[in-house]
Amino acid sequence: MLAVLAVGLAVWLSSYPLAELEAISRLVRLIGVAGVALMVAAMVIGVPWVVGWATVTLVAEYGLSLIARNSVDLWAPLYAAALFLMVESAYASLEGRARIAGLSGRLRREIGRLLGLGLGAAALAALVLALASVPVAYGLLVQVAGVGAAAAVLTTLIFLVKQRA
Repeated sequence: MLAVLAVGLAVWLSSYPLAELEAISRLVRLIGVAGVALMVAAMVIGVPWVVGWATVTLVAEYGLSLIARNSVDLWAPLYAAALFLMVESAYASLEGRARIAGLSGRLRREIGRLLGLGLGAAALAALVLALASVPVAYGLLVQVAGVGAAAAVLTTLIFLVKQRA
């Protein structure tokens, strides 16, 4: 069930950036198909590290789609929450394969936990988007703070990935 959710979210995540593209749509489409194929492969063969590559591929597709946009993507929080849910449901599905069969209620609790985390991710992404759209006089201090925040986010992501592996 969670594997189906992960693959379904991967399909949606790969199709969303195509909505506003014209110039580089073929490249973005191919990257999206590759991301979905990687997620399907991760769920079929049961290899957790492939989930990471599927995620990176889908994020690269979304990043390329942002090049063609003239404004801020207001649906970015939904995309972020879907991406988060895709990764969490994929890992939960893979972890569930290793558990003892017959644990009743475990799937329901896992889905509830994922939905709660997904809503939290959407709220956090909406807050970041709102803060990013506040007009600020950009100076050197703001740029340094932005670089520091980006470095902190990357460091946190690397730390979390190392813990999962």
